[in-house]
Amino acid sequence: MSDRVIPSTSSRRRGLRRQSWVVLLLSAPAFALMAVFLLWPTIQSVRFSAYDWNGLSAGEWVGLGNYRELFRDGLFRSVIANSLTLAVAGTVGAMAIGILWAYGIERRLPGWRAYRFLLFIPVIMPMTVSALLWNLLLDPTGPVNSVANDLGFDNPPLWLGDPDVAMWVVVCVAIWQASGFTMLIILGAMEDVPGELHDAGALDGAGSMRRLFSIVTPYIRGTIATLTIVQFVSLLKAFDLVFALTKGGPGNSTDIMGTYLVEKAFDEARYGYGSAVAVAMTVIMFTISFFLYRRLLGKDDAQ
Repeated sequence: MSDRVIPSTSSRRRGLRRQSWVVLLLSAPAFALMAVFLLWPTIQSVRFSAYDWNGLSAGEWVGLGNYRELFRDGLFRSVIANSLTLAVAGTVGAMAIGILWAYGIERRLPGWRAYRFLLFIPVIMPMTVSALLWNLLLDPTGPVNSVANDLGFDNPPLWLGDPDVAMWVVVCVAIWQASGFTMLIILGAMEDVPGELHDAGALDGAGSMRRLFSIVTPYIRGTIATLTIVQFVSLLKAFDLVFALTKGGPGNSTDIMGTYLVEKAFDEARYGYGSAVAVAMTVIMFTISFFLYRRLLGKDDAQ
């Protein structure tokens, strides 16, 4: 007969309560930091958005006046369009390039070590350094235009000075900056694909690209979906990339929500209106993020 003592139900409950208090105690510093640096600023932004306030004098209560002005502002609609253009095109480009490069590295193409190193350099490069580099490369007298002239293009565009071109230059730089991170994460997921699947596909006559789209991509669909959401939200709330490259110019052709917020709140000293922009920006990003989560990951959770 065993001498093992089985704890009573009341003892187990007391043990669980003690564990719960320990968890809460250890989590308290993190919750405190979130309250100070996330929750409280959010509440203050909502409060300030109801005032016409320049940051110095006493604010004047306007209620929903800032929001009415915001949604009547044609420039704000243009800013949202620019933000969506950057987020959609940048995410699609970064995911496509990252997946293709990751697959090439995973298949050990000749020179794969150099490709992996070169593609990851932009990820570790500070944004200000990246912006300075691209401003020098795309200067009217810079290397890009010099090469274009040598190839017979007599009048290359002002890459960052032409309103019709500047937004797409920003998108290309965003893709260049984000592809390395995508490649690294996708490469890690591809390493988990069983080699037997590749062997079976090869026996069935599937080429390398066919195996990528028919075997590898479906197998790592969860990773691709999660990374797509992360990249999209990151580009949707981007600020440093656009500010360092163009500051929203020329004109307002590259203005996105982040730069528009800074212009209104700090350049024009309209902190109440800027707070309304911040609240609207938060609502838009949360709505889109929730939609993407339900669309891309909700089905996996339901299975």
